[in-house]
Amino acid sequence: MTHQALDLGHPQSCTELAEEALRRASGKVDRQTEALLLVTCARAYGSNGDSGRAAAALLAAESALSDTREPVPSYSAASGPVAATVASHTGKTLTAMKDYSAAERHYRTALLARTPGTYQRGHALTMMNLGKSVAAQRRHEEAIGLWNRSLDFLDGVVSDRSWQEVRSIRRTVAGYRRRGVPGAANLDQRATELLRGQA
Repeated sequence: MTHQALDLGHPQSCTELAEEALRRASGKVDRQTEALLLVTCARAYGSNGDSGRAAAALLAAESALSDTREPVPSYSAASGPVAATVASHTGKTLTAMKDYSAAERHYRTALLARTPGTYQRGHALTMMNLGKSVAAQRRHEEAIGLWNRSLDFLDGVVSDRSWQEVRSIRRTVAGYRRRGVPGAANLDQRATELLRGQA
């Protein structure tokens, strides 16, 4: 619920929700599942401007993730490998804290931690977020390339959130088109066609 609210731009009450989930699970789940809950707290803190607590929660999540003594239950791996999920949410936390360079590193780690051909939606969304972090560093042509690649993973994917992200990319690319950034027009056309196919 916390991640959904944050992705939809509603950070209110997310901190309390994430902390309560962590409190209830404490001592009852394996350490990698705990890492997922800790990175959720980190995202909530970061989105609410509490960078100190966000950084502490990220460090705690990293520590918990490294403890592989217990098997990870299937519900914890539902979104893919735990390491990939933690890396992706770490990237989102750092994005909220405007540390785009560090966010980029974690998004790239998340992409590498997923087996090619699996979790297409997660791969697409992570690559879209990577493109945003690269764009925030003013590497616009590279961002266009990443966004183009992200669209490759959407074939057959049914996901309102994915299409919301494609619309967000189009809004950014509209500014690139006006400035004549290479590749922007082609990306915009491709995204438009994809969205038309979902109508």
